Amino acid sequence: MALLSVQGVTVRFGGLVANDQVDLDVMPGEITALIGPNGAGKTTLFNVITGAQAPTSGRVTFGGADITDLDRSARARLGMARTFQNLSLVPSLSVLDNATVGLGRFRWAGLISSMLSLPRAIHQDRLIREIATGALEFVGMGDSLGRLTGDLPYGDRRRLELARALALQPRILLLDEPSAGMGPTETANLATTIRRARDELGVTVLLVEHDMSFVRTLAEYCTVLEFGRVIASGVTAQVMEDPRVAEAYLGTRGTTGA
Repeated sequence: MALLSVQGVTVRFGGLVANDQVDLDVMPGEITALIGPNGAGKTTLFNVITGAQAPTSGRVTFGGADITDLDRSARARLGMARTFQNLSLVPSLSVLDNATVGLGRFRWAGLISSMLSLPRAIHQDRLIREIATGALEFVGMGDSLGRLTGDLPYGDRRRLELARALALQPRILLLDEPSAGMGPTETANLATTIRRARDELGVTVLLVEHDMSFVRTLAEYCTVLEFGRVIASGVTAQVMEDPRVAEAYLGTRGTTGA
């Protein structure tokens, strides 16, 4: 059974059809890529999956349960975590403090306990910081806990956002353009980290990405959107050889480039 299943999803904005009867399955333990040229409807579909956009029709299931009508917070509690193409970090906070943002589901002490620094609240705060520290160490930022986020180079800020998502201990990680703005070495290291998250933490991954070399290196399976419709889906190597995919990207018959 698919961990995540998108079934017949259509999204209309007035006369514009952003997604048109889209089907997508992500199996447990897989790294799956969602690709397509600009304007293909990838971000809209991501928004439908995470609850930021209601579909006009169709449904989304997660772990066998219909989540189409659930809000973003409810989906996060079920085990969804997302990163964004545009970084959503707080520059004035430390690396560690940024990594603790969103970890409210690990809090069980009440407001009064927290205000009075009662033992339960202290224990809870220590646990949250330990979870965040572990996620930062996993992405290779264990020596940057106290650094101001605004002082980090761009690649480290990308890694920090990934750590913040992993700190949520998700069942599925949704990555929106994770390698955007990174150089070749940073991109290769990122691919290694994402693969480790799947192999060592058991996290299923769905990513939107424009870098075809990155997709070929990382994703076992791939779905391609063009004008809101699925034009190819399957094993990445085979999808990349599909003439329809080459034509969607290049406007010519041939193999897709990086």
